[in-house]
Amino acid sequence: MSAPGLEEMTRYLRSAGWTLADEDQRTTLWRPRSPDADDLQLVLPVRENVVDFSDRIQEALKVLAYSERRLPREVIDDIVIGGADSIAVRLTPDLPPGEAPLELAFAAINALRALVVASASAAAGASALVLPNRRSQRAETFAAKARFSTQPGSFVLCLSLPLEDGYPEPQTRCELAGQEELTLALRDPFGRRVSQRMLSAARQAQHLASKVSEGSEQIAAFAERPVANATELAALSALGGPEHDSYQVRFVLSPRSGTTRAPDLFRITPGQQRILKEASEYLRTRQPRTGVTVTGHVIRLARDNGPGPGEVVIHGVDDDTGIARRVRVELIREDYTRALRAHDQGLRVTATGDLDIRGNRRYLRHLTSFSVLSGIDED
Repeated sequence: MSAPGLEEMTRYLRSAGWTLADEDQRTTLWRPRSPDADDLQLVLPVRENVVDFSDRIQEALKVLAYSERRLPREVIDDIVIGGADSIAVRLTPDLPPGEAPLELAFAAINALRALVVASASAAAGASALVLPNRRSQRAETFAAKARFSTQPGSFVLCLSLPLEDGYPEPQTRCELAGQEELTLALRDPFGRRVSQRMLSAARQAQHLASKVSEGSEQIAAFAERPVANATELAALSALGGPEHDSYQVRFVLSPRSGTTRAPDLFRITPGQQRILKEASEYLRTRQPRTGVTVTGHVIRLARDNGPGPGEVVIHGVDDDTGIARRVRVELIREDYTRALRAHDQGLRVTATGDLDIRGNRRYLRHLTSFSVLSGIDED
């Protein structure tokens, strides 16, 4: 394990809440700034050309690892990268420590990357339960900057997520009482928002899976209370490999962004993984819901050459969720003619049928009614 340089160590200590307590011609003494911290201290040499420089740095890293409840490797990544949150997944194969079946390791690493990309997409603003096949460039770029390593243990996969991703953050305006309006950046860096999203998705998905297992919730709860998108659920279900072996997840946030909290550690059982897989598939291919009425405007029409049936897209609110979305509807010839007239005149339409969700698309099938609303109530 290579040692960081003296300048890197000093910069990290200042940004992580340590203060210079004393110094002489050979060493500097550092203590945590927080009054709640343990009675810790670490000593650094004032120059790198001393004989025991590497040993001194390694001792300082051990103190930091103890203080932050992280592995020394995670602290080093945080120092070298310039700020990084740590995520570790401990697999439990029935093999000697440090070994895992190739199939399990391959599945877990792929799932870990998929989880990072999916959570980064959500942190970047993607709110759909089913993400588009083409991920945002920012999410893909962020995943490429993450650092992967393994640690001794049953079989531990470690990931360091950089706090900063190099993208300019959007600005938000905030008006403070009695002061001029100020322009402020988003409080948390993008990497921290990704880490928080991953933690939230894993925690809440595990909790909801437990409720489904107990019988107090149905699988539909994953759509009614969206705790994670389908890709995140699939990744969490695949981290245990094809056999859904039990695994542990540990999240540790870097103190460099001003956050100090205990690590989050929890286990996801084989049964929970199977439910998460089912939930992911449910979100991608939900069963139709009968008797759903959609009211809105026709924004697109399409049919083969000549008169006959066709497909329209209605942008409107359904009485199932009360949320405005686009819904595709197949219409017979007479209804298509009405839809065309409504589109030309800017009139609203209403359609009732079975709502079928396939990926990101919604279809209203087996129509029981379709009509054009008069423009009397239109503004």
